[in-house]
Amino acid sequence: MRFLSGLFLGSLAIVVLFFSVTNGDPFVPGLMIFGDSVVDVGNNNNLYTVVKANFPPYGRDFISHKPTGRFCNGKLATDFTAEYLGFTSYPPAYLSQEAKGKNLLTGANFASGASGYYDETAHLYSAISLTQQLNYYKEYQKKVVNMIGQKRANALFSGSIHLLSAGSSDFIQNYYIDPILYGAYTSDQFSDRLMSSYSTFIQVSSSYNNSILFYFIFFGLL
Repeated sequence: MRFLSGLFLGSLAIVVLFFSVTNGDPFVPGLMIFGDSVVDVGNNNNLYTVVKANFPPYGRDFISHKPTGRFCNGKLATDFTAEYLGFTSYPPAYLSQEAKGKNLLTGANFASGASGYYDETAHLYSAISLTQQLNYYKEYQKKVVNMIGQKRANALFSGSIHLLSAGSSDFIQNYYIDPILYGAYTSDQFSDRLMSSYSTFIQVSSSYNNSILFYFIFFGLL
């Protein structure tokens, strides 16, 4: 299977959503973000890991001109997505001090640099695996239910866009540098294993909601 197809389909759908946004309230109630460094907004700042982006020159072109934990000098694609959808703030990193109270009512970011579809990739770098990200998502849901009640919380969860970006770390930071893993699987076989993990992620995360509105998926380029 080719990973690029998910990227193209996701890009097309985001364009459709962009032109659907009107003035006023955001197009959807929230954004839930999972994945790796492509979408991590600072969760790794709170981990004992060498994979961090909380120092210059990271963040020099961001709004605050300071490093935030984003693995870039400015905004991430998910930041622009939030703006296009009508949000006036970005989903907070779930492990940050900002992830509390009303800040959680428009979504949260669970992504972690060096994570991947293959949980062992995250374990190698003491990052947050996708399995653990889902555990945090379930914990997040309980917090929101306690704040606004089950009915309103269900509307938030089921109406939110769920964004996922992962895959490149599995190859660049694991498969290609681990002789045991490289010898055990061909690249196609390892890709199939990642796709299986992706399918499991979708199934489990979907079980946490009445329905999921949308998934925008980036895959690692091979």
